[in-house]
Amino acid sequence: MPTREEMRSLAEEIVGSYADRVAGIAQLRETVKLDLKGFHDSRTAMAKELRADLSKVWANLAKDERERQAEVHEFRGELARIIAEGKAAVKTLLTEFDSAHQAMSNQLRADLAKGEEGRLREARALKQELVRGVAKIKSAVSAQLKEFADIQAGARDEWQTLTATMQAQRVGAAVEVKPSEVVAAPAMEMTEEEVAEITPETADIRDRAFEYLANHPDGTRLVELEQEFGLARIKLVRVVRGLIDENKVEKRDMLYFAI
Repeated sequence: MPTREEMRSLAEEIVGSYADRVAGIAQLRETVKLDLKGFHDSRTAMAKELRADLSKVWANLAKDERERQAEVHEFRGELARIIAEGKAAVKTLLTEFDSAHQAMSNQLRADLAKGEEGRLREARALKQELVRGVAKIKSAVSAQLKEFADIQAGARDEWQTLTATMQAQRVGAAVEVKPSEVVAAPAMEMTEEEVAEITPETADIRDRAFEYLANHPDGTRLVELEQEFGLARIKLVRVVRGLIDENKVEKRDMLYFAI
């Protein structure tokens, strides 16, 4: 069991510890009070400083707004001036363009009036040339038609001669065959479309036909030229007629000779 002295010592320690705790709590309260007071003072000073800064900001914003409005007003004035200058420049350009257009129109009318007589002369000359060309083509076509009639008559005569000869050989007597009467082909009136379809053969075909005739001095029939060149008779007649017109070929009976 503890002694009295030990109990007294324990009681004194408890009382001393309590007094220390009370003193510590009082000191802590004082420290907290001081801290709270310092925080309140700092917050008050900060709020005051923030209010002063905010007042400066509002003042700067008001100043900036006035400057911005002044700049906007100046920009609007400059834009209005540029638009006015642009309108004036466009109006001037339109006026100049209209004047130039009118001058050009007057010049064109004068040039057209001046060249009208020359164009009429050229048109009349061209018309006369066309008339001569059409007449020449009509003449060539008429000559070709006459040649076709001659070819048909010759073929008919040869066929009749052959038939008569064969008949004479069967009966043993000679039979005289009279050549059939050649009927001239009537002249044809041709339309402009028909004239446009008649075109001369190329120079290459004419040269080849002339060379072939030159290599056959004994004469060549039209059917031989057909077999040689593989062309229709109408085209060959056109080629040979061109050579005859150029005095390079002549026709004797049913044969063609190079001159």
